[in-house]
Amino acid sequence: MTDIIAKLLRTVFVAGIALVGMIMAAILLASTAVALAIVYVVAKLRGKPFAANAYWKKSQSRWGFGESGAGSSPRKTQGGNFSGRFNRRDVIDVEVRDIP
Repeated sequence: MTDIIAKLLRTVFVAGIALVGMIMAAILLASTAVALAIVYVVAKLRGKPFAANAYWKKSQSRWGFGESGAGSSPRKTQGGNFSGRFNRRDVIDVEVRDIP
């Protein structure tokens, strides 16, 4: 009898955690939809068209991940996309020594 109660409690606990996770996912989806609606309305009020693809490219290029932006550099062909975003003068070489 106690085994059945333990299994039932365990099942209820796992189902509760799954339900909480689904509620959290629904809240995330709803908040994302609200955020996109706000961006769309602001774009309409400014008189500019809102295209998610163009907005994504603009926000990515702002951080140096897009094709053109503040972080991009003409050295892209030398070391690939990752190394092209960083300037060698910004790197500090530090030597670590063990203290006896």
